[in-house]
Amino acid sequence: MMIILLVLFVAIVLSLIWARFFFFKMNSGTPRLSALLYDAVVATQIITTLIFMATSSGKSLPLLAAGIFLYAVSFLFFWWAIFTAKKLDFAFSNQVGNIVTTGPFRIVRHPFYVSYILAWFCSALLFNSLILWITLLYLIAFYFLSARKEEGVILKSVYSNQYKKYIQNVGMFLPRIKNGSTKVQDSDTGKRD
Repeated sequence: MMIILLVLFVAIVLSLIWARFFFFKMNSGTPRLSALLYDAVVATQIITTLIFMATSSGKSLPLLAAGIFLYAVSFLFFWWAIFTAKKLDFAFSNQVGNIVTTGPFRIVRHPFYVSYILAWFCSALLFNSLILWITLLYLIAFYFLSARKEEGVILKSVYSNQYKKYIQNVGMFLPRIKNGSTKVQDSDTGKRD
């Protein structure tokens, strides 16, 4: 089962690297120091996880199964977001493109960040390492601040009213539950699935 974890984790890492260089556009509005610090923390997560995968044994079957499930959900959610979205700006961009409200964007406003958090959380959970928990906390804070900054830019754009409606219906990182139902509401029409 550790081989399956390794394959899934490597697939996630390769997907993130591909997206960083070929999907997300780097913009002059992205502070270089923020991007470099983020890269260093992500590299720490990746390297530490790979070391633990290479040297760990004796993990319980339920923990390994949970790890496989979380890595698989992270990977699939990430690629669902890729296929749904057009090219997007990297965190802290000053550019506003079209607002995507379909696919995973109907579930959460920031599916890329959710997929990353799931992967990093899974690593911390599997190996229960202080460095993985610390880097996870940093990355969650980074994604939250990035999301707030991105949303601030959108709320100052011509898409402000549309995005305010979207915010009312769709949670940032967790699905919004309304009236005891988890049905997703179309943020443009207000209709429920």
